Amino acid sequence: MRVDRVSSLADDIDGVLIDQFGVIHDGRALYPGALDVLEGLRARGIPVAVLTNSGKRAAANRDRLIQLGVPRDTFVDVVSSGEVAWTRLTTTVPIPRAWVIGRDGDDYGFAPVTFVTDPRDADIVLILGSNAPATSMDEYRRRLQGVRLPALCCNPDTQMLTRHGLVPAPGAIAALYEELGGHVTWIGKPHAAIYADAVARLGHPSRVLCIGDSTAHDVAGARRAGHRTLLVMTGVSEGLDAAALDPCPDYWMETLRW
Repeated sequence: MRVDRVSSLADDIDGVLIDQFGVIHDGRALYPGALDVLEGLRARGIPVAVLTNSGKRAAANRDRLIQLGVPRDTFVDVVSSGEVAWTRLTTTVPIPRAWVIGRDGDDYGFAPVTFVTDPRDADIVLILGSNAPATSMDEYRRRLQGVRLPALCCNPDTQMLTRHGLVPAPGAIAALYEELGGHVTWIGKPHAAIYADAVARLGHPSRVLCIGDSTAHDVAGARRAGHRTLLVMTGVSEGLDAAALDPCPDYWMETLRW
């Protein structure tokens, strides 16, 4: 069903999980209408958690939202796949050494996990980000060829928004590693564990609406977790035919509006 305003659904929801990249902002600025939606939900007493396939930890994502102009009191918390992965790694004894795939210059905040530069010195491959388009998929293939360490993919997204347009995201690199014979554990949407954590942050509401821009991650993951879905035709869905969406969301809208 097409809807024009999130407010038309508000009477039937007790909590909201909302994606950030492609829905709240494009990496540089807030989308028009995003702040109105967050403030409208706050005014209605509907708790919101930002649920993101970001390899960075929750605090870094909270800080970025605030810097972009999102008031801290419009969301309960950020639940990031990076935070879930960090918790898993730092409760493992001993804490593994990680060979990291990520964006050049990014600090993922994973201390006390030790990052190493040579996979021969590592216990695990940690796929946190993508350096595309500066690093090509052919170059990633070369780097991963022959590596047989277990891998954690902390961002299952296969495409990401950049100033160059859509480019391969960490999920595409992880899929390449599987193609080369590596074993990957996936953390984040559409996999179930992150939804359980996010709903707990909201206080376990019974009627949850998940808002996102990806059918493969936001819609598929929310449906598996038993939540209703709203797809916004921005971000990775910009320009797609709503009639051909698969999996099909419960609701869709052109741009986010309260």
